[in-house]
Amino acid sequence: MSENGDEPCCKITRVARAYHVRDVDQKLLRQREQGASLRELATFFNERILSDALDRATQEVIGDAETVYAVLTDDDMDRARQAELRSKLTRYDVDIDAVQQDFVSHQTVRNHLNGCSDIDTARESTFDVEAGRKTIEWAQARSEGVIEQTIERLRNAGAVTDTQTEVTQSVRVACSACGQSYRIDAFLEQAGCDCRADSD
Repeated sequence: MSENGDEPCCKITRVARAYHVRDVDQKLLRQREQGASLRELATFFNERILSDALDRATQEVIGDAETVYAVLTDDDMDRARQAELRSKLTRYDVDIDAVQQDFVSHQTVRNHLNGCSDIDTARESTFDVEAGRKTIEWAQARSEGVIEQTIERLRNAGAVTDTQTEVTQSVRVACSACGQSYRIDAFLEQAGCDCRADSD
């Protein structure tokens, strides 16, 4: 059953409706076509519902949904920082416990794509260079977007000068064996480091 039916077919459809995430199937499919893994799709969806919850807060929360989500879900994050953030969200009338209960796992995404949207997820096991390139480009664009949003917030707060800026990011890969560094596109183009080819 699609998300437009009278009854939700699974947790993702139900949660998407509750948090006003429109066209969830199209958004997940678009991310999937750009090379996103099931775990990345789960993160993408969870950040969308968190963003809606933050928009309903009684005061503006410092930090975008991606940053807040990272703090809340990173197992290596300082517990005191997580507790401070949760306390602040609660003060701003964000029921963060309820929101986190609505977060979905990559398995839930798989079940939704297979059962509700008739999207085959079997290609997960045939990840190739082109799929990897798309995933990296997607991650880089998202990272640049987060940086741009952060600078804009700082600009609005008067913390940085009010001038037009453009964010660009260069990704490099360094070989731990020989120390050679490559631009990511060159690394993928030659299928790894030259030192491995020399040893072959």
